[in-house]
Amino acid sequence: MSRIDRRSFIRLIAANSALLAAAKASGGPRYYVGAGYSTDSYTAASVALSACGQFPTNLAGQTVVIKPNLVVPQPSTTGATTDPLVVQAIVDLCIAVGATTILIVEAAPLGQPSNFDACGYTTVFASYPQVQLVDLRTGTYVLTPVPGGGYAYQSMWVPSLVLEPDTYFISAAKMKTHVDAVATLSMKNLVGLASETAYAKPVAGDYPRHDLHERGIDQSIMDLNMVRPVDFAVIDGVWGMEGQGPTHGTPVATDVVLAGLNRVAVDRVALTVMEIPNNAVTYLTYATQAGLGPPDTSSVTVLGDAYIPYPYLPAITPPELFQPVASPSTISISAGQSTAITYKIPSTCYTLAQIIQDSDETPAVVPVKTLHGFKQVSAPGQTVTWDGTDHTGAPVAPGTYLARIQAAASATNTLINYAVARITVTS
Repeated sequence: MSRIDRRSFIRLIAANSALLAAAKASGGPRYYVGAGYSTDSYTAASVALSACGQFPTNLAGQTVVIKPNLVVPQPSTTGATTDPLVVQAIVDLCIAVGATTILIVEAAPLGQPSNFDACGYTTVFASYPQVQLVDLRTGTYVLTPVPGGGYAYQSMWVPSLVLEPDTYFISAAKMKTHVDAVATLSMKNLVGLASETAYAKPVAGDYPRHDLHERGIDQSIMDLNMVRPVDFAVIDGVWGMEGQGPTHGTPVATDVVLAGLNRVAVDRVALTVMEIPNNAVTYLTYATQAGLGPPDTSSVTVLGDAYIPYPYLPAITPPELFQPVASPSTISISAGQSTAITYKIPSTCYTLAQIIQDSDETPAVVPVKTLHGFKQVSAPGQTVTWDGTDHTGAPVAPGTYLARIQAAASATNTLINYAVARITVTS
């Protein structure tokens, strides 16, 4: 049963829109994020959604797709999963502004049932005829080109339902630390859209969608956000997670929900709540460089409730590594051309450089040549060359190759960061 009617919501939006208009008239910031601060998840979410003044006021005729983070079968109080009451507040507003079909989507782990029951969603939405709980793995995935050519992939396997026309897509993320990406917020939440079957490692691994990590998780996050941009971002931090997130950390009661149109702005405000430096998350650096949002919170106005930041204990993460650049990015074997591959690291660490192949259609890493094994490299990084030959010294066949850099704290550390650059080899 909806707790919010259209008239009440429109009145709240109108009040906050007046604040937005005043800020814009005074030459104020371009980005706006709503904050709700309460131990009651529904209340915190409702305040955040209305306070930002940007939630759509007419969703008639559109299908709303809401993607929470239900990575494990655990309640939101563990800090691992999105609170169903936060999503209920989103659903109630969607209904208030005319939505008649609302899909709450998540992919079940390989070989396991969906986590909707364990995370409380089945109970909360049992009385909502407009709502369907959809296990993405029961649907169709399509290989979809990444606009702009992509960072790690040129095409990605994503659910066809999120690409349907007249679909409004909401990322309902969780405020958590992450052992690979530093923080998992509204942009990182889209990793759950990638086909677990397509990107799984051929042998048993310690995490799903292994190929996304082996090309570079930060670059892969960017590609997913380019394939399916977030129309509206919400982050549940009523219970967050610190330490070894996204599944093995410690729950933290920060009592805050954030919401806004710009996913990068919402994620950056979340970092301030967590007291994590805004330059610590590489995928947000890429997002800013791509013009998707602000570089920090200096151009962001937070509306709604005041909140109390909490210094989240960070996860132990691999060294930061930025996307390498291959110059030229196309080489000819018959012309005897080589390419220079430059990679950057903010601090001294151990790196490994190699050439691999990894098909977008059937992802599976195939090593081609090691340019150098793990060795200590000082900041800001270095340049290595590749002459288009394999490990035997023979010329490779024409095709697409990836220069892949690995970064670790030591030569034997298994906590590794990856980044790739695409190279085209012609005859």
